[in-house]
Amino acid sequence: MASSGVRGPTPRWGPTLGSAALFLLLLPAAAAQGCSQNTSRTCEECLKNVSCLWCNANKMCLDYPVTKVLPPSSLCRLSSARWGVCWGLFKEENPYARFENN
Repeated sequence: MASSGVRGPTPRWGPTLGSAALFLLLLPAAAAQGCSQNTSRTCEECLKNVSCLWCNANKMCLDYPVTKVLPPSSLCRLSSARWGVCWGLFKEENPYARFENN
């Protein structure tokens, strides 16, 4: 019996799952390098490691304190702290602390 030749879209999970597996294998290697090796470099270099926090005031790349929602001021002032992206600015003078793009 011949098929009509009409078939629905076939999901392609192979490359997606392979990419995810590779990412999970490389993640511990990136985290093992540590953030402090990027101190005195650039914010962009520091934040390539998603576990890092960049303190703009003293150009330090630090391990992000994962037990806290926001980094404590003893680690870095909130207005100088960058994580995820380098271009954000968290305004401390506002009692409701808004995030601005600068």
